[in-house]
Amino acid sequence: MTATEWILKLKADGVLIEGTKNEKQYLHLQTPCKVHLTDKATNQLRDSYQADQEKGGVLVATPNRINGITHLTIDSAIFLTNVSDTPQNSYLPDSKELSEALKDTYSGQTENSLPIRFHTHPTHSDNPMNEMFNYIFQCNTSEQDQLVSDTPVSVGDLRVLMPRSLVLCNGKLSDRMFIGFYNGLIAPIEFEAHRNEQTQKAMESIFENVSEWAKDESNKWWVIGGGITLAFLIIHYNKFAIPLILMLIQMSQMFINEQHGQPKYFAQITKGAVTIDLPG
Repeated sequence: MTATEWILKLKADGVLIEGTKNEKQYLHLQTPCKVHLTDKATNQLRDSYQADQEKGGVLVATPNRINGITHLTIDSAIFLTNVSDTPQNSYLPDSKELSEALKDTYSGQTENSLPIRFHTHPTHSDNPMNEMFNYIFQCNTSEQDQLVSDTPVSVGDLRVLMPRSLVLCNGKLSDRMFIGFYNGLIAPIEFEAHRNEQTQKAMESIFENVSEWAKDESNKWWVIGGGITLAFLIIHYNKFAIPLILMLIQMSQMFINEQHGQPKYFAQITKGAVTIDLPG
């Protein structure tokens, strides 16, 4: 089956549908969509990550349409050479390798699949605390990431716009890995707004649980003691206490990962397989 025949089959099966952006026609994934990354895929991404430079390539996604839901199963990644003059802060794939990778996915020797282009953001620092904050603040797309994510792949006369993926790890303090999917006409082009929303929901849940716990008569003295201690720290050491509190709020984003249901658009994982929803 040729690449064009494969794309037309996916359109007939309802995996791909037509969409318009800036008065241009594209084929893109039909939602709702679930992206399943296997153990093999997450291990490969984590083991190949380099904290001091950007890397990238193609995630090989096998599509299915089951009961009105698009499923993409990712079991492997193809890494491409970064030919950027500044690989420590930018990613530019070797054009020949990219063409071959796209060809190999659309017209695979064993089975046809779909390519999802991905890249990493570096988090390296000699200071473990700084590396942790690099991880937090790099978990978002740059302006350049957002710009190039509108670039489709031409398959014959067809223009296919797939979502892109961002991957990064924090190796010094944990094996935590961030992986997210953006654009493709089915996901936001950045993660910040959604992450802030989920952080707020998780914090509200924490406060609600603490409030319920505090209603127990046997726990009220712990609440009173904790409140007095916090007030003392803020009054006598506000120069240090307030920045510390703000820092802890920022750090909470590293450990909050879609506490309310299935991970949506992105996930933070330490090991194993993961499924990420792209609801559209």
